[in-house]
Amino acid sequence: MNTLKYLDNIGHAKGLFFCFILGFGFRLIPEVLSFPHPIGFDTVYYASRIESGVVWYYWSNIFSSWFLYALLVPVYSTVSIDLFLLLKVVAPVLYALNVCGVYYFARQALGWDVHKSLGAGFMFAFQLAILRISWDLHMNMLGFALLLVTLPLLKKLETRRSLASFVLLSVLVVFSHELASVLMFAAVLWVIAKDFLKGDTGRMIKILGATIPALATFLARWFVPLLMPINYVVNNNIIGAFQPVSHPGGLFFLANYLNLSGTIQYPSYLDLFSHVVSLFVVLYLLSMPLVLIGFFRDKILDGCTSILLIAAFSSLVLPFFALDFWDRWMFLLVYPFTFYAVNGIWMVLKSKDGVVFPRLKLMEWMRVSKRLVYAIVCLSILFGVLLVTVRIGDNGVFSIPTTGVYLPSTMLQNTVPDRDVEGVVEVMNWLNERMEEGSVILLHQAFLWWGRLYLDDKIVIIHYLVDVQEGLDVALEQGFNPVYLVWWEENPGWYQVDVPNDYVQLFDSDRIAAFQYVG
Repeated sequence: MNTLKYLDNIGHAKGLFFCFILGFGFRLIPEVLSFPHPIGFDTVYYASRIESGVVWYYWSNIFSSWFLYALLVPVYSTVSIDLFLLLKVVAPVLYALNVCGVYYFARQALGWDVHKSLGAGFMFAFQLAILRISWDLHMNMLGFALLLVTLPLLKKLETRRSLASFVLLSVLVVFSHELASVLMFAAVLWVIAKDFLKGDTGRMIKILGATIPALATFLARWFVPLLMPINYVVNNNIIGAFQPVSHPGGLFFLANYLNLSGTIQYPSYLDLFSHVVSLFVVLYLLSMPLVLIGFFRDKILDGCTSILLIAAFSSLVLPFFALDFWDRWMFLLVYPFTFYAVNGIWMVLKSKDGVVFPRLKLMEWMRVSKRLVYAIVCLSILFGVLLVTVRIGDNGVFSIPTTGVYLPSTMLQNTVPDRDVEGVVEVMNWLNERMEEGSVILLHQAFLWWGRLYLDDKIVIIHYLVDVQEGLDVALEQGFNPVYLVWWEENPGWYQVDVPNDYVQLFDSDRIAAFQYVG
């Protein structure tokens, strides 16, 4: 009881500080355990992009998601620091800002007291979904950190200061990430609809006016190139050996999941169904009882939760014409689900008999007791700790066939197993010294940005996704000779790619080798 009284009196600033320390400290663990190697699939890409020193490749990129690079490129250019070390600090900071954002949203938008808001930040910090996002989706993390601070302002637009703050922050959200932008507009649309139904047209017009700069910036990303065609070529010496993904009706935000040509493919609807359902089960089944009993209505959360559920499961309803990136949308459900789950925890802890039943009649059979609450919280913490600390061979404890493409088995890995990083760098350096003009190197997506980091800019890279032959065909058509390939001496089972017989091994470092085509 004394602890709760203390938490109620610590003040808003100290609550944010506690959340920051919790988020930063917990997310720092996998970075320390993997030191000096990076973790995360896209992290190597971020390193390559930051090293280029470019924030905007063209003037039209002002409308794109560049804010993370605007922050990190100057830091890297000014301070002499290892790229991966910089990202090892940035990732925990972004994670901590999201934990703070959850606390801030609970306080400012939901009106929760300090210890309930701290409970939301604590519960959020150990969730598998947000840990996976933070593994390598740094732009997402920045966008949602800003979004969690922006959305509460929708309920507080009475002053010029709050209006100006919303305009500025909403534009920064657009500059940070597309999914955060879509979620922000969904929340705004929902709030406007609520105000319209209540007859509060004055407030509705005020919110619309404050949202116009962000919406105009968001739409300009796609309409400016159409209205003012720009002919340019990115001279980054990378050639793609695959067909661009086709979108139903030419709409970039839609996908035909039963006809994908990328690294992820679904041979049948049953295969797609198993992937979607199994990922949801792994991420949220444990906390579902708390989410169901703790669900509440809030005009901001209602809009966010609705669009996330539609986007996450539209692939099962309309697999030929569904929203793209269903897995990314599903991961983002962790934000509203955390608030519902924590509200459920508080309902149980404050109930007279320590038992709460869901409000839905169909779920009346579910009995959530204090013992179950404690078990769910403890298991959530355990699963989060296992994901950030445990490595078994090249994998971790979450090696599940249908979720492995989306959720890493352990955070202690990047595009290759941790033990292979030195081998990849050494092979790239070896090739860098020997590749001559007219030669080309075939790189799978796992090695692409390693090559961009360690190979000379003059070396041409052919990027293939699934089949080595795709890359070889492009190389031979364009007259490159000799043709090199980087792969494992023996496939560890991470990617479904094997070295064809018409390649000979030239050099190896541990398990990674350089091959040359001799067919």
